[in-house]
Amino acid sequence: MSPRRLDPSASEKLRRILDAAHELCSRCGVEGARMDEVAALAQVSKGTLYNFFESKHDLFLASMIDSYEESLRILEPADDDGAVGPVAELDRILEGMARVLEAMAPRMTVHYQAWGVVAGNDQARARLYGFLFDFFNQRSNDIVAAIREGQRNGAFAPDVDAEAVTDGIMALLGGFLYRSAFDPAYSDPARLRACFTALLRSTFYLAPEGEAGHG
Repeated sequence: MSPRRLDPSASEKLRRILDAAHELCSRCGVEGARMDEVAALAQVSKGTLYNFFESKHDLFLASMIDSYEESLRILEPADDDGAVGPVAELDRILEGMARVLEAMAPRMTVHYQAWGVVAGNDQARARLYGFLFDFFNQRSNDIVAAIREGQRNGAFAPDVDAEAVTDGIMALLGGFLYRSAFDPAYSDPARLRACFTALLRSTFYLAPEGEAGHG
């Protein structure tokens, strides 16, 4: 279940609650976190907390989705009056995904714990899975579109399977997020970008060395 529809004036309290939930879970684990402790850390009454969220399931689901929504904002294209070519567009998407890793890696340990709580609630699980499906599907569609446009204009090799390359890119992001939970080396966005570059150089780039997309 999602948090109830809020008056805009409540957004500051909501932000404090979500941040408090994450901080508390980082310290004592999701199972050990209590709603009254979240309320105290967020400096709101327990009644106010329950005006936002009906249960612990609701709160931790909202906390996870909030992290993913922040990532979607990272990936939003910048305003640009000029046309962007497919190589530059793909590079923009991959750079955004590297910044998603940087933003989300510190939260992954809490996320994996919260998944265990949310998975036991059919409604919460369906909402989270639906959100993640849309999240990854949108990113995949953007990458496939950039690759196919590059194939049409000769920037990328025409015989490469755009969907397979895209699956590889998304698997790299997912793998880095997973490993970052127990190995800080995999929270490094530069390391993820290097993997993206190695994958793409070895498969289909026809653009000259040094052009956007190779960095």
